Amino acid sequence: MNGHCDNKNPRVLDTSALVHDPKSLLAYEQDIYICLTVLEELDNLKERRDRSVSADARVVIRMLDDIINGHSAEEMEAGIELPCNESAKRGRLFIGIDTQLDLAKELKNGIGSNADNHIINYALHLQKQLGQSVTIVSRDINMRLKARTIGVHSEDVQIEHDISDADMLYTGVQAFEGDFFNALDENSKLKVNHNIYKLDRHLFNDSAQPNMYWYDAEGHVGRILEVSETSVVTKLFLKSQEKVWGIAPKNLRQEVALRQMTDDSFDLNIILGPAGSGKTFLAVAAALHQVLETKQYKKIVVVRSRDFMDDEPGYLPGDLKEKSLPLLAGITDALVSMHSNTEDDRQTSATVEHIVERANIEFTSMAYFRGRSLDDAVLIIDEAQNMTRAQMKGMLSRGGRNCRTIVLGNLAQIDDRFVTPASSGVSAAVNIYRHYERGSVLIFDEVERSSLAQFTEQYF
Repeated sequence: MNGHCDNKNPRVLDTSALVHDPKSLLAYEQDIYICLTVLEELDNLKERRDRSVSADARVVIRMLDDIINGHSAEEMEAGIELPCNESAKRGRLFIGIDTQLDLAKELKNGIGSNADNHIINYALHLQKQLGQSVTIVSRDINMRLKARTIGVHSEDVQIEHDISDADMLYTGVQAFEGDFFNALDENSKLKVNHNIYKLDRHLFNDSAQPNMYWYDAEGHVGRILEVSETSVVTKLFLKSQEKVWGIAPKNLRQEVALRQMTDDSFDLNIILGPAGSGKTFLAVAAALHQVLETKQYKKIVVVRSRDFMDDEPGYLPGDLKEKSLPLLAGITDALVSMHSNTEDDRQTSATVEHIVERANIEFTSMAYFRGRSLDDAVLIIDEAQNMTRAQMKGMLSRGGRNCRTIVLGNLAQIDDRFVTPASSGVSAAVNIYRHYERGSVLIFDEVERSSLAQFTEQYF
């Protein structure tokens, strides 16, 4: 068990910390250690009658399985790299064997929890082996006191850790401060064409790849075309994004999103980000623009993820559209917002119904998507964070001739007990389709809905 030489104060996670907040696995920059005793306790907890505790234990087990899957016992003991990027630095996950360690003399005659003593003993052993301080993270006050008594630092799970999309995944965009071109010297740029530039590779982050976008504080927006070990070839857009269906972008990432969703070279757009960032609103605007104005497509199909792809839509009264509409209120709210008439709500309702009919918008359920093939259509998959990998594969394979698929989601809003940020189908889609030549990825980082929504996203 070798820690990083620059890794300060590794964390040993107790069972109570993991069950209280399963995202603790991804909450620290330091290395994370979990011992066999914790795994055994999690296994016992998943059978508890307390459904809340057993469900949380199962979430932790699934997250661990997502991370560990495919690694050998030797790799687990040597440390498995946790997902990280420029916005979220993380260490490694170590699975340690504590059951064969001799108990420290301070713990041998203890009358408390045998499991707690084993976990404390494991942390004490790590301190000696690593030659540095180790911190136990636990919700158990008495365990924390016992650990401190014998010389192991301990702490509570201080906050509930929100895992944002940008913390876990490739963001599809890079932002530069100031004027990007003014900061360049003549040796680091070469103008290939009137809007094509060849730039030094070191100017961009490690994630730079074809179809990644970039922008600066002065409003320059570009798209990377080629990446080599020494250079990056990028296209600079010479004018600002025009309004799409009467909608103007409120920030530069929204401008990038509208460019991606109206670019003929893409047939898959994956857009993630916090609630209120404009994902659904912009997707609907782009779809209406391409169906009713440019007439590139003939219809819009809207679907929202459900618990299971084979689920029946239920026994609500009405036809499939009427059953699906309550689940797709985000889409209908976007339509109302775009076409609202503050003086006459009835006129707004009539306008929205007219737009739905003209654009041939189909509201449907995942339950009836198997076997379908969509031609000349824009498929919008909303709330995709709750989809499993198998469900995502099933949906992304529905696109036929001249079909654009737009996937929307937010990992922080996963509300399915059986899906974790690591196992979500949308996470798999980003990791796979970032290399698809006709696909784009973008993660928003700003909330535009309201000051309340922004404050909630930031602090709650």
